[in-house]
Amino acid sequence: VDERVQFPYPAPMSDCLFCKLVAKEIPAHVVYEDNQVLAFLDIHPIRPGHVLVVPKTHESDLYKLSPEHYQAVMAIVQEVSGRIAERLSPKKVGLMVMGWDVAHAHVHVVPMENTGDITSQALLEGATGSPLPEELIQMVQLLK
Repeated sequence: VDERVQFPYPAPMSDCLFCKLVAKEIPAHVVYEDNQVLAFLDIHPIRPGHVLVVPKTHESDLYKLSPEHYQAVMAIVQEVSGRIAERLSPKKVGLMVMGWDVAHAHVHVVPMENTGDITSQALLEGATGSPLPEELIQMVQLLK
């Protein structure tokens, strides 16, 4: 089936790398595909088996996806995570959602052997915060 013919979403963003992958304009090492989601190997993996899961619709941030598209992406993240755990036997399978590198919503699914495989620079450097109880209360009020 030619997905380009059945592509149910608006035209891909012409300058978006992931939209080009979804539209089959450039090749990808696909591990899963359906009409809403594409999952493919990262070409610069943290560890072998590092997969990116993207919605086929262009949106810059995961939280901006419709509930339907968000759920579709996360269901495949769960499925791919299970495959990685079963077939590669890493100590953990980690997830990251960042979006600094490509402005198209995506989830990194990474086989991990140690905490340094995916973690924040602040955590690695021991520079995490130590908020006061009052600051935590203020943040809860802000985020509720």
